[in-house]
Amino acid sequence: MTKILYYPMKFGRIIIFTALAAYSFGDRIFAKSNLPEAMQDTAKQIESLWSEGLCETIMVRKKGNPLASIACNGNFGVAQRQKLLDILLKNFFTIKKESYKLRPKNGMYLYQTRYGNQTVYFKLYVRGALDLWPRNPVDGKQIAIYVQNVRASKDLVKWRTLGIPLTFGITFGRSDTHELMQQLSAYGDETWLSIPLEDDNIEIADGNLLNIADALDSERLAAYLGALGDEDQLHGVSPLYCSRFCKNVPALRALFAALRDHNKERELILLDADRHDDSSFYQTGRIMNFRTFRAYMAKNNFCPALSNFLSLKGENAARIMAVDAADETAFRCLHQFAQRQSDSIEFMRISEMSLTNPFR
Repeated sequence: MTKILYYPMKFGRIIIFTALAAYSFGDRIFAKSNLPEAMQDTAKQIESLWSEGLCETIMVRKKGNPLASIACNGNFGVAQRQKLLDILLKNFFTIKKESYKLRPKNGMYLYQTRYGNQTVYFKLYVRGALDLWPRNPVDGKQIAIYVQNVRASKDLVKWRTLGIPLTFGITFGRSDTHELMQQLSAYGDETWLSIPLEDDNIEIADGNLLNIADALDSERLAAYLGALGDEDQLHGVSPLYCSRFCKNVPALRALFAALRDHNKERELILLDADRHDDSSFYQTGRIMNFRTFRAYMAKNNFCPALSNFLSLKGENAARIMAVDAADETAFRCLHQFAQRQSDSIEFMRISEMSLTNPFR
């Protein structure tokens, strides 16, 4: 019978656990033999926690001791961690220490174990995760800047000179929409669309305004989205205008379903950038199982809003701020913050934000 005792000690972003396992004398004799083979078998079993082809293992050394370095794409939640610990113990690796370092979508877990009298390390890299053990891992403040209503190539170039991660919303329905999307792709940025939707105050939009009647007609909706080529896989979508459309749940559901079909297997993130309180954009996206965020609309008060967020004391918090590409005041403010950013704030893309941190 195996008994595990955990003693937590927290140091900054690293939490250490000590685990003691009791084995029979026969088990310990077995554990001393065939270490390379045991490490290979154990690594394969750990890889099996994810789908085939999502992991890669190399064998190296750490401080003169053998180390299996395993890199996997996907989540690492409570259940997977429990299975990993179980795999180590069943293969006669006594767990002495567990430590981790996390970023929003990436984690590194290091396990110091004993195999007989030999110290052996297992290092697990988790990449592209939406969930990492333990939940709410990010210390400090996260902020994503959504630059929407991009009207020209020069907008992309200008904002990228800030040197911080940004998410750009290309206005859909312009003659140069596809060209701007290709430019984003060439830069290695994510492709997001700001879609002009029927609004109480807008009749002639920058881009092609989608009205409710067309969204509820499958043929006309398909024709509207026909400007998207099969190769145009999207990372996210937000409304550019929306007050009337965003009150109509059937129209929103029709649009979201059509966009999901277009994107096929790729995840599509929705960003509610509508400033009206009665907008159903966010709730409809959540009900349809999209990963959905709300943006803080910082029209004419970007700097005070950013300063107030950063001044929150003793909180782990996240915020998405949407700005117009033509907002020169917001650009200058971000330029100043980017030059003096510290460990207390982390700029990132919307897709990288932790779902478990509270949004303020």
